[in-house]
Amino acid sequence: MRPSIIRFPSALTAALLGAVASVSGCNSLTDSSVGNDRFGAISISARNLSATQGRASATMVVFDASSVSIPNSLLQQSDQCVYASVDTTTTTVRGQFRAGESVALAVGTQSLSLPFNTTLQRYATPEATPFTYTRGEEALITIPGEGSSFPASTISVKLAEPIIPEPVPALVAGQVLPIRWNGTSDSTSAIILSLRYANANTSVTEQIYCALRDDGTVDIPANGVAVLMASPASRRSMVLTRWRTNEKVLNNTTLLHIVSTIDTTLSIP
Repeated sequence: MRPSIIRFPSALTAALLGAVASVSGCNSLTDSSVGNDRFGAISISARNLSATQGRASATMVVFDASSVSIPNSLLQQSDQCVYASVDTTTTTVRGQFRAGESVALAVGTQSLSLPFNTTLQRYATPEATPFTYTRGEEALITIPGEGSSFPASTISVKLAEPIIPEPVPALVAGQVLPIRWNGTSDSTSAIILSLRYANANTSVTEQIYCALRDDGTVDIPANGVAVLMASPASRRSMVLTRWRTNEKVLNNTTLLHIVSTIDTTLSIP
């Protein structure tokens, strides 16, 4: 499919698919959180290790908020693109409450423990020891709970499969840019595409940011190709991210959400 590209003034970032998530400008990505004010947010973030395996880390935070947009991959079954700046700000996700001494993560035959970090008020796998998973596996999170802070609960998600794009073809003025990858055609999965480039007049990096169905194909219109061609080739790149979500309403004030993402980066000739 060939989506149109609209101008949108705010930065859009795939990182917002993480623990405290809100995507501006692509509203079909998110559910409203009306009725909930306490959230457990789990993020499993991976990079391609091979065509069948990903290498991942996991975090969980519990926090209160009066309004949160919850990413929902089931809602992203159409293609839409915007022009936006690239947000390079690095943010450390911090929580507010405990949900027990540690959180258990089961993937295939692996059993991992995510201990509570009192400084960051969150649960996380150790930074130096990511875990590996195989295409088709699920992650099961078991939360022991703690008093009135957060109830005991479980949630699972099918882990985002390694995303394998075809090489990006050479840019040709006046023609579309075909982007292809190993689509799942799975309605629980969706794609974020970021085509990054340097603005011709400044050193600020910008992007064509697309929220896509995971059907393996999208054609970037010729006007988008013209923008990419105006950038030095050394400043052009493509980031593809596959993501999948699940959520549970635990009681009338508490929601538990999990997102699995995997990404890969290619150059644009």
